Amino acid sequence: MASVNGPGPDSEVAMDVIRETAKGDVSLVAIYGATAFNLFHVGESVRESFGSKSELIEHLSDLAEETRREFMERGLFSGLSPVQNSVEFQFDEQDGHGVLQVYCGGRGMLLFVDPDEDVQPLVRTASHLLGGM
Repeated sequence: MASVNGPGPDSEVAMDVIRETAKGDVSLVAIYGATAFNLFHVGESVRESFGSKSELIEHLSDLAEETRREFMERGLFSGLSPVQNSVEFQFDEQDGHGVLQVYCGGRGMLLFVDPDEDVQPLVRTASHLLGGM
């Protein structure tokens, strides 16, 4: 499967590697680009947090738009040749999930994980999947 804005990891391969890396539950995985947002996995705990599929889609669409805006404000898509090996991440807790966003090479990965997850191994895994490090 081609990822957003260029070739990227196959969703099954990416999920296998992420699950091997994470110590706890991974309940959402998505890859972002300048103009696209692809969901690789939505776990049961995320689905149950919403009253309907349309509420889930609306929430994830809002989150995607917010992330795209953040990408643009941070200048991550300003050049045609992004610097490889430049990895940035942020980790927050939201609605009982740890929300990890990893930015690398002009793309990003969003993961919902256990709030007490050690994020450094997941940051390394995500950056490899995105084509960095």
